[in-house]
Amino acid sequence: MKRALLILAVSTFLFAGATFWETLVDIEKSFYAISETVAEKTVSPESSKEGNDTSGSSGTGAKAVIGGSESGSDTPDAKAEPGQKSEDLSSLADEKIAKFNLLLSLMKERPYEVKNPDNPFYNPLKSEQMRSKLLTRIAVNKQYGYDLAVTRDEIALVELEARKQIYTFFVGLAMHWTDMETDDLMKMFKKYTEWLRSIDSGRYTKVYIEAKKSGDKISKQIVKNYEKVRMHYLFFSEFLEYVATNPSILHYRSIMSIFRLDEIIDRINSIEAFAKINTDLRHIHTDMGRLLIFILIMVLAWGSSYFLYFKLYRFLRNKIEEEYHEADEMLLSNLDGMRRPFFILVLAFGFRMGLEVLFHPAPLPENVALFFYAVILATIAYVVVIIIDSVFFDYMVKKGELKNRQLRQELINLIVSIVKAIIVIVAISMLLVRMGVNITGVVASLGIGGLAVALAAQNTLSNFFGLLKIIFDNSFSQGDWIETPDVEGTVVEIGFISTMIRTFDNAMITVPNATLANNPLKNWSKRTVGRRIKMVIGVTYDSKREDLMAAVKEIEKMLLEHPGIASPKKVDGKKIFQRRSRREKKLLSLEDKYGVKTTLLVFLDEFADSSINILVYCYSKSVVWQEWLEVKQDVMLKIWEILEKYHLDFAFPSESIYFDPDNIGESFGKLPLKSEGFSSAQ
Repeated sequence: MKRALLILAVSTFLFAGATFWETLVDIEKSFYAISETVAEKTVSPESSKEGNDTSGSSGTGAKAVIGGSESGSDTPDAKAEPGQKSEDLSSLADEKIAKFNLLLSLMKERPYEVKNPDNPFYNPLKSEQMRSKLLTRIAVNKQYGYDLAVTRDEIALVELEARKQIYTFFVGLAMHWTDMETDDLMKMFKKYTEWLRSIDSGRYTKVYIEAKKSGDKISKQIVKNYEKVRMHYLFFSEFLEYVATNPSILHYRSIMSIFRLDEIIDRINSIEAFAKINTDLRHIHTDMGRLLIFILIMVLAWGSSYFLYFKLYRFLRNKIEEEYHEADEMLLSNLDGMRRPFFILVLAFGFRMGLEVLFHPAPLPENVALFFYAVILATIAYVVVIIIDSVFFDYMVKKGELKNRQLRQELINLIVSIVKAIIVIVAISMLLVRMGVNITGVVASLGIGGLAVALAAQNTLSNFFGLLKIIFDNSFSQGDWIETPDVEGTVVEIGFISTMIRTFDNAMITVPNATLANNPLKNWSKRTVGRRIKMVIGVTYDSKREDLMAAVKEIEKMLLEHPGIASPKKVDGKKIFQRRSRREKKLLSLEDKYGVKTTLLVFLDEFADSSINILVYCYSKSVVWQEWLEVKQDVMLKIWEILEKYHLDFAFPSESIYFDPDNIGESFGKLPLKSEGFSSAQ
């Protein structure tokens, strides 16, 4: 398929300077000229039998095979694998379709070139002269009994008639395809198909087989003429079958016929002043009527675009802003995003219509029509993408998320990206179909090349599947505070390949999704109720036991009554679980799954070296850092007040020195109290 696409692209440029008939001759020689392999097979008795049986052929693709083969291409090796044969035949079919589309494009772009009698395929005048010469030779050879020469010239007459029929067919198609209905086209195809059936292939096959065995001059001419007939026959039958099964490629309704512009152009050209100007314009194949209509269409297109871009936009914007509505932001966003594409769409459509008038009576060149088709298709796809963005982000996120807190932004991002990718793929597919590319072959080639792509993009695919794992495991969401062995910060965006994290020192870090999916991480934001407050309060050892236990009880009571501290009495976990786990079917701890902590502990914990420690272990209701700090600060102040109330002092690390009373006098007596500069009085 890739080869077919390459041939189509290259042919479009290489044959741009070639004539229609030169291209047709090249197609016949490339695909339908008999090869040595096929020629050898035609000498077998089976080939002769097949050649004599033509009564069963029917339809546009008549199989009255001349020479014992249906195709002019080289027959695949009989020893080749079946899959290889199928691939070769598929590639050959794609190449033929590409060349047929090229031929039709040239016919549409250069209809008068098709009608030109001076061409390398068939010249009516010279061909009639040749026909008369052949008929004379046949009469003379019959008179003298030269049967082999008569057969040679009869086959030459059939070959001449085949070229005439092909020439007549393409001339009629080029001149009338723009105004012919489908029924008329089918009647035309049926007429030439019946002519193909009328070729008596069996009459000459046996002579051809015998001539292949002989080496005289007349036999060589018989072989040459027969193979030409066979080449024309196969080309014409396959081309008729292709066009008959794809009539849409010839559907065309000109703006001239729709709006009856022919009459207007004729009236303009009939004006005496314009008629004089037309004598000079004929050198560039145009006239004043077509030029004026072209200018008028362009002015209307530009005016319509200007009206849409400025006037209608302002009018609709003012109407939307008159009264506030929930959908105002979405509508305004749509207007801002779509007015420029609509400007391009209207202008491109108007320019295409103007060129169609300018090229009249010839149709718009296929390359030009394809360009405008691509522009219009791309613009429409872009508008659809803008609408999807607006609907998903402005409506689903802002409105739907209020009803369903579990609606994750990154899941919506993934859905939107997939939908937009589908739209782009559909647009590209439509463009390829318009270009005549076989989409089935493209899909097949993608399947064959999928393995190579997968091997070349292992890291990319692993990151994409890492994204799916993150989303469906609900590991973290946008805005969550996460911590990994290598990075800690807030999740900014979860992309297809990587995740962006903003660290607390305001740096942006990009981490591959596969790394986050396959390594352990802490998600500090997956908490519904409860952010831990843990303190160890040390009091001095000279504290009274009764005061210490009273302080412990009062601290516990204070925490139970504190509005910012979570406790089982103040937090109804059942409502949280009912709201969040309505569809939860797993056996698990709902408190741990949804992050609801209400533990409250106040106990004497240990006798430390310098203090008696009181353990305070509780959770704030809020998980927001600032609110948690405020609650923690208030708890610390209240604990301070309680300790002061019971005359308890905070302990801190210290050292005490003890003296023995019995030895203190003796120790001081040994000290030298009198020394230079000192006296006992001092």
